[in-house]
Amino acid sequence: MIIRINPTESVIEIFYENYVHLHGFVKLEAEDKTEKKDYTIIIQILKEYTIQDYIMTRQKLKNVKMTEYITAELETELLYVIQGRPIILMERDKKSKKVKNFTTNIFFLIEDIMEKGVLKPHSMKISEIQDDKAHYLETIFTPDGVYMGSLASEANVNVYFPYKYLMYHFFIAGATGTGKSNLNQVFLDGLLQHNAHVILKGKGTKISMLAIDMHDEYALGCIKYGVNDICKAADYNKKLIGSWFYLYPNKGVPPAPIKSMAQPCIINYQEIKPVDLYATGTFNDLQVGAVHSAYSENHEEYIENLLTEGYSPLRGGHSDPTMAAVRRRLTWLEYSEMFRSNASSKLPEIVKKLEKGGIIIFNVSMISDLEQFLFNSVLARTLFDIRKALKSSTDIDTLKTKLKQTLPENFYKNYENSIDKLYIKSGKEVKDPTDLPIIIFTIEEAPSILRPEMMRFSNVFKDISRQGRKFNLALEVISQQYSPIDDTILSNMNTVINLPLRSDKEKQVAARSIGGGVQQSDLESLTGTVGIALISGIWLTNFQKLKIPLYDDYFETTSKSFYEDFSKKMREINLSPPPTGLP
Repeated sequence: MIIRINPTESVIEIFYENYVHLHGFVKLEAEDKTEKKDYTIIIQILKEYTIQDYIMTRQKLKNVKMTEYITAELETELLYVIQGRPIILMERDKKSKKVKNFTTNIFFLIEDIMEKGVLKPHSMKISEIQDDKAHYLETIFTPDGVYMGSLASEANVNVYFPYKYLMYHFFIAGATGTGKSNLNQVFLDGLLQHNAHVILKGKGTKISMLAIDMHDEYALGCIKYGVNDICKAADYNKKLIGSWFYLYPNKGVPPAPIKSMAQPCIINYQEIKPVDLYATGTFNDLQVGAVHSAYSENHEEYIENLLTEGYSPLRGGHSDPTMAAVRRRLTWLEYSEMFRSNASSKLPEIVKKLEKGGIIIFNVSMISDLEQFLFNSVLARTLFDIRKALKSSTDIDTLKTKLKQTLPENFYKNYENSIDKLYIKSGKEVKDPTDLPIIIFTIEEAPSILRPEMMRFSNVFKDISRQGRKFNLALEVISQQYSPIDDTILSNMNTVINLPLRSDKEKQVAARSIGGGVQQSDLESLTGTVGIALISGIWLTNFQKLKIPLYDDYFETTSKSFYEDFSKKMREINLSPPPTGLP
């Protein structure tokens, strides 16, 4: 056996006599006798060659020569060459017994050790004990985050999306029927479990999520179980669920089992800013100018004015054809039951719920794309404006002044009473946005709303993708395709979860976009699989294969008992003390 470093490809190569499970991990050992230190290295197997294939591959590469040393060894009984990427390095001091675990920049650390002469072709060996690899892998996949599944090759190693990386945005890609909705159900459950732990411990920060539900399946379940079953198991605990979690279009009819936990969605014209309108379609420069002129003339009534036949702003000199074109692009608002003028808006209540750490499932199956896009934009822009004002304020009076200047007057009046409760830290000092819950906005059918042409003018999702992490605002982008999505959005998705793709074109784009060492051959390996995804992120040295459980099975075996136990503990905490007065 030979173990050598291949710095050209940043891999460790093992010339070996036996076949090794391709999708697994191998534990290596090395010893520094001078410094009296032991090293344990976990490598993730990337490729496996026969000796003959390896020689042919090496000879095809430029500037890579087969040395006499390796050639001589290849003539022995060795049959396979395994290439692996080091993902964990553990250093143990024999004297002090101190242990250091390194999970980033591993290859650079290994090169440093090589300079000391500790790592040489024969100084490393494959550990005789391999069944404890899960223990080492847990240093990467710590439970401080949101549960997503387990490693495909190490079923007893659970994968958690680290809490501190949620605000760096994530992208879920996959063809129809490959498990995107099932993954989101598992994620929602993991998020609620995180919040339950925060409630029980009395410390930590909750996570909020607006889950756009395209097919009305998250509440009652894609197959059998959904968020409503979590509510039942948790005994509808208000600290965890709130007084409602299901949002449906105004004048719609919520499913009977969740009617008591549902609210109709109504947004006022007066809560919409011009920038929100641009997220619904393509406006040219002249039309944008006309909308801004109308808004400058009358903040409260500009939409109704633009919908009025013959209206033209007093300033700007906008032509009749331009005004007619703007009116055509906004006519759909007149027929929307969700967007109304001076109605009893639910936007303040929605914002308040997300700012407190809550889950909202929004059933958009019965509304148009334009209604969904406008709602998403209004909500995201409102929260972004609030948190930007909070970031630049030190006291409550300054915050209120900035919010009054920034937010639509209609919204501010209805939200003003919540400001003190939500944003004061102590006295008049206000919280930092990082003290507030991370709010995740889901964007379903992403190519419809995140196309480059939709990004011509100011776009809140583009802004959040670039700056949102500073304000604890995150995007969860869900799509069947990579290619139609704006490059700025894709480049800021720091975690990518790729379920099987069927289009060769999309696989090529995915291999360029995902990073983390993913090759097109890795994407091809998912063909025909269900519930397996490649996950790549800034918190991972190399991509991993994630096995996502079928949510119904997970709920029955694990989740249901967790929430029942949570409910029991909450009842014990909230038990009133026995009466002490005499009869």
